[in-house]
Amino acid sequence: MKRLMVVAVAAGAACGHSSKPPQHEPEPPPAGAGDGAGKAEAFTIGAFKAYSLLDGVFIVPNDGKMLFPGHGEADTGPLLTAAGLPTDTLTLSIHPMLVKTADRVLLFDTGTGVDPASPTTGLLGKSLALAGIAPGDVTDVFISHLHGDHIGGLAAPDGTAAFANAAVHISAPEWDAMQKDDEAKTIVAAVAAKVVAFEPGAQILPEVHAVATPGHTVGHSCYEIVSGTDKVFYLGDVAHHSIISVQRPAWTMAFDGDKPAGQAMRERTLTMLAATGERVFAVHFPFPGLGTVVTQGDGQVWQPE
Repeated sequence: MKRLMVVAVAAGAACGHSSKPPQHEPEPPPAGAGDGAGKAEAFTIGAFKAYSLLDGVFIVPNDGKMLFPGHGEADTGPLLTAAGLPTDTLTLSIHPMLVKTADRVLLFDTGTGVDPASPTTGLLGKSLALAGIAPGDVTDVFISHLHGDHIGGLAAPDGTAAFANAAVHISAPEWDAMQKDDEAKTIVAAVAAKVVAFEPGAQILPEVHAVATPGHTVGHSCYEIVSGTDKVFYLGDVAHHSIISVQRPAWTMAFDGDKPAGQAMRERTLTMLAATGERVFAVHFPFPGLGTVVTQGDGQVWQPE
């Protein structure tokens, strides 16, 4: 999602939400989402220690325009009501993922970056600190795509690279598009010398495999992180909302660059994840964003851990 979306929605008051199928209990937004404190939720991937790092929340009107064009409260209301969620707004979390291997510190996406006018986003630095990590400790940053809520944190407020010691991994098509994007100029200047562009679907590190998932953007990448027999699929923006995107994957998402391709990729990826039962880290689903996609009837639902 573009920076304009961050500015438009981040100032809203947080509203509760959850996603346990088939019925859901409302829950408050994650601690830190409205008070600027940050939050780090620990989990493991095999031998690796990992964290979900809160960067903030988006809150948008459920008007059939901002997220799911043509599908406003009348269409989404029954799904949201069944989940115990409000029907007038939609809430998306933003939480990058950190993974500590034996010799590296891996960060997947970087949130929105710091904006003094938006106290409910840009919390990644505070969440990193809660996980015991300084920006200089990060050795590798993996970018799913060029939208502002995923690359904004690459640049420090002074325009320098926020992660001075890290290689920045991004697919070659996405890096090419990012260099042509006027909204990304400051970030491109900050990290150009650190970028390591890869071919879509490449094995980047022994423990990190890129999965080519174009549609939302031309070079969008998911990532599979593997330790022994355990693995986690980093979903990026293949799906945005834990109820609507998963249960109605054929519905258009407003910020998909190629909407038919985004729809097809969303349906294909969710079907694959339901078939494999693989653990998923969903950056915009309810914090901390870990769970599985489960087959239910003719479709799928999100099952958080």
